[in-house]
Amino acid sequence: SIMALVVAASGGWGTVATTGGAHDAPLPNCLARLIQNKHQVLVDALPYLDKEYDKPNMRDLVDSMIDEEMDQFEPDDYIASLPPVPAPSFTEGGILAQEYQRLVADPSSRLSAVDVSRYQPRAPSGKDAGSSLAWEVAVQRAQTLQEHTGMRLVNDDLLQQYGVNSWRAFNSGCEDTIDLYKKEVELQKLKVLDINRKRMAAQITIESKLRKLEDRYEQAVAKNMRIEAECVALEKSMPALPEASV
Repeated sequence: SIMALVVAASGGWGTVATTGGAHDAPLPNCLARLIQNKHQVLVDALPYLDKEYDKPNMRDLVDSMIDEEMDQFEPDDYIASLPPVPAPSFTEGGILAQEYQRLVADPSSRLSAVDVSRYQPRAPSGKDAGSSLAWEVAVQRAQTLQEHTGMRLVNDDLLQQYGVNSWRAFNSGCEDTIDLYKKEVELQKLKVLDINRKRMAAQITIESKLRKLEDRYEQAVAKNMRIEAECVALEKSMPALPEASV
């Protein structure tokens, strides 16, 4: 339906509604709230009836007015009513707290890779060469490194055996999601097209009425101008009345 003047200028808001269709309908809550908060009068354009915008001079004038308005526009703080984001809380002295402080101090820093240098097998030397404890530690390090290497080999075998199909399944899921969003986009486009068709039909339906009202307005203005001109001419043709004696 066609949008008309919807807000009373006297401060009594009344019902914010669209007019011009078969039935009046309320505006969406977000739009109605915006109008009432800003104390504005909303007038929707009639693009299917007003053809002045197609003129080059008028298009330049409208674009310059929009640019001027945008230069003075100050957007509202749309999240001012939302509660503040809670600060992260970690156990004092914990690993997460230390890691968080490290990232705050240097946001570009990254986690270091697994350091296996301390597990490199080294045979005890010097005075530790005859220590059984030193040899036990060296054996434990070698076993740890062997276990780590073995796990990497197992993961590599699992990746070669199941990784391809796993990635195919993941890509298939992504493609299904993309198809779903594409269908949603097409649905929204159809809804927009349907709305534009209804607006065009509503405006074309009342075009003749608007044109008649416009003609009546122009005729009334012209008639008033003729009457005013006749009044001026009569005033000039009439002789001045003598002033009454006191």
